[in-house]
Amino acid sequence: MTLVHSHRVRYTARVHTFLKRCAGFTLIELLVVIAIIALLISILLPSLRGAREAGLTTVCLASQKNLAAGFVMYADDNGGRLVGAWTNRSAQGGYDHSWVDWPQRDDGFRLGTNALRNRDHTRDHQRGIRRGKLWSYVDSVEVYHCPSDDRSVGHGVAGNIAYRTYSILNWVSGDDWWEDYVGSGLATRRATAVVFPATSVVFLEESDPRGVNMNSWVMFLDREAWVDPLTVWHDDASTIGFADGHAEVHAWESRQTIDMTRNQQFNTACPDNPDWEFLSKGWVNTRRD
Repeated sequence: MTLVHSHRVRYTARVHTFLKRCAGFTLIELLVVIAIIALLISILLPSLRGAREAGLTTVCLASQKNLAAGFVMYADDNGGRLVGAWTNRSAQGGYDHSWVDWPQRDDGFRLGTNALRNRDHTRDHQRGIRRGKLWSYVDSVEVYHCPSDDRSVGHGVAGNIAYRTYSILNWVSGDDWWEDYVGSGLATRRATAVVFPATSVVFLEESDPRGVNMNSWVMFLDREAWVDPLTVWHDDASTIGFADGHAEVHAWESRQTIDMTRNQQFNTACPDNPDWEFLSKGWVNTRRD
């Protein structure tokens, strides 16, 4: 055996020995790797969830801005008349200025209670949106739906579906009976009566547990109590559209507000609640104003 060949044999043997040693992990090494991967996942997942939620909030806020802008343009084009908060043009004497109309078939037949529970009628919900007065200004059904609102796939109470996320407060050319009932007086029907449009709340997120968001959103003005529940999807915050055409994300402060929204409770008292105070100041109250 030559000297070169002898070196080659010894080198090859060392390489084989090294490869055998590196061919696999020990149990302890595997456990360490798994622990590191689990740690990285636990660190990254909240960030990913936070990024996703921030994206959904951004989309929702953009929708609110579009709706608020459409609200202003409608008033400008109609001699200062406000679009109506009520969502059923065939009800209460037949409102002809509802911002959206009730879910309905192509022939105009409005869905009843049983049909509203049927997830096959999503197109009828969207048809009601298209037949509302605001459609001429905001003509994309996606704008009327927050991506965090999963009722469109049957995740509402008792499987009820709904597509439209946003509701208008009743002071906005809504029902006078309700305005009197909650202690506000009469609904406001003209833009000139809105003295502080930058702080006057028009659009809120709502997830009516009965399915479709029924007509306007109301709260008591003569006592510290809610009537309709709010909806909070965006990390204890909601998007809000205002009468001057702008929108913002508003963080709710009271635990009572958050609990009320999670349980979707109607007619709940809320003493010393800063969220009630915020919305009451954003309500155009004819008795107060």
